[in-house]
Amino acid sequence: MNDATINVEGLDALQRDFSRMSAEVQRGLGNAVKATAIDIDAEVKKSIQRGAKTGNVYTRGNTTHQASAPGEAPATDTGGLVSSIYFKQPNPLSATVGSRLAYAYFLEFGTRKIKPRPAWIPAIEKLTPKFNTRVDTALRRATR
Repeated sequence: MNDATINVEGLDALQRDFSRMSAEVQRGLGNAVKATAIDIDAEVKKSIQRGAKTGNVYTRGNTTHQASAPGEAPATDTGGLVSSIYFKQPNPLSATVGSRLAYAYFLEFGTRKIKPRPAWIPAIEKLTPKFNTRVDTALRRATR
């Protein structure tokens, strides 16, 4: 299973103080985590389905497929990887975007025989500034 989990840094201290935070702060931070996880889910799927692919071209039956090259997100073939991607938010300050397929991990990080085809890490890197802005906005709104 391949998971990308968003956790607020300093979570232990924040959870201790969470009950003392206003409901507005709690909602705002939870919404920031959820919105970012949904964006990561969409970005991972988009990169697999429509991202640049410059790997080998091969034919299987009547179908021609352009594979991804190392460093590119995996190229969709059967749609199994994309359909295995899920999002869950077990609590307001944590969310997971993952895949139910074990081979997603090997695509993301590579193996001895296959170089990485990352989709989650680039999505997280791309969306981290947006997440930080959402957290800042939520905290500013709650402290007005």
